[in-house]
Amino acid sequence: MKYFTSLALLLFTLQAKAQNAAPSWLEESLYGNGKINTVVIVVAIIYLGIGLWMFSMDRKLSRMEKKLKP
Repeated sequence: MKYFTSLALLLFTLQAKAQNAAPSWLEESLYGNGKINTVVIVVAIIYLGIGLWMFSMDRKLSRMEKKLKP
């Protein structure tokens, strides 16, 4: 219990320090130029593509399993 409490206090301290930090190069370059929207769209397209690929693989495997069952 003592370990958990000290770990929780440490994490809260780190979070408080992170909020007071100066803007990073990521914030200045992506948010400032409006490029973050492009990054979000690209990541969403990648996730959508992976999801569609997994769905099609599941359908193909289901069909193969039906053919193999007597």
